[in-house]
Amino acid sequence: MNQDTGLQRRVHVLYEITLALNASLDEHKILQAMLERIVNELGYKAATLRLLDEEQDQLKLKASYGLSETYLKKGGVAIAKSGIDRTVLTGEWLTIQDAAHDPGFQYPAAAAAEGLASLLAVPLTHRDQTIGVLHVYTPEPHEFRESEKAFVAAIANLGAQAIVRTRMFESFYRFAKQINTSLNLKDVLATLLVQSVKELNVKAGAIRLLGPKRETLHLAAAYGLSDAYLKKGPIIVAQSPIDVHVLKESKPVTIANISQEATLQYRDEAMKEGVRSIMVVPLEVRGTVIGVMRFYSTQLRRFSDEAIRFAMAVADLGAVSIENAKLHELLKQRVESMKEDVDGWYRYLALS
Repeated sequence: MNQDTGLQRRVHVLYEITLALNASLDEHKILQAMLERIVNELGYKAATLRLLDEEQDQLKLKASYGLSETYLKKGGVAIAKSGIDRTVLTGEWLTIQDAAHDPGFQYPAAAAAEGLASLLAVPLTHRDQTIGVLHVYTPEPHEFRESEKAFVAAIANLGAQAIVRTRMFESFYRFAKQINTSLNLKDVLATLLVQSVKELNVKAGAIRLLGPKRETLHLAAAYGLSDAYLKKGPIIVAQSPIDVHVLKESKPVTIANISQEATLQYRDEAMKEGVRSIMVVPLEVRGTVIGVMRFYSTQLRRFSDEAIRFAMAVADLGAVSIENAKLHELLKQRVESMKEDVDGWYRYLALS
């Protein structure tokens, strides 16, 4: 295959992958097909795609092609033990000539047993945020050309866009479906919080609603936090600068390292709980902030713009759901009150 023909073929493959990505919201099917095209088009042996789990400091396998079950079950990829992936997560491409003997590869013996020789690792990047790593392997020592690297990197970027898009769609679909199954406020808040914590991949979360005088934030729902932490004391708005800002400006606030935030209310209690980073977003209905959603991470974490936008969107959905649940409860109380009035008049007329 000459250079022009090879270039045309790869452009065609990129076009086909783009069509496939736009035609489906099945994340696993999309990623599986993407890896298969990479391996078959360039004559590699295998490929894997792993996504970053910041809370666990790991890379979790999402798709693979050309590898045995034995190899795939060798163990998780811990970022602290994988020098290769630590480098790639900074946004760099990396090539390894001999994976079975490279000190940066976490499982050299497994690579040798699987017949893996050279490795190309590229980051999956979405809006300047690295969300995972794509590996391709060859069966023989191989010198990766710049054109190969560019081709794989282009596909990796397409994959990153598809992952974020399908995740957002599936998450909001699940939220809307589950929240709409109940008008009970307690159930709505529990569902909203649990799903949000899981989607944002954080340790815990809490929803606090403003009291009638808007001076305190009362706990309405919590997930992943100990009883000791929840009983640490009242959240008085005037004594919590982070909440003052969120409530006044109706904008999110993130703290990447709470140990450096001297004004944080109950900072010592949060650190004892294992919390290292916090994100707080407002719950707003028709221009009025009614409370906040808090998310807690055990890692030093700079929440991405994507994570913040996602949390804000969930908070908007949640605020409307909370308002609907409150209106339903009020209507239910009014109906019960009217029923009692009608029963009272009926008894009065019957006695008359």
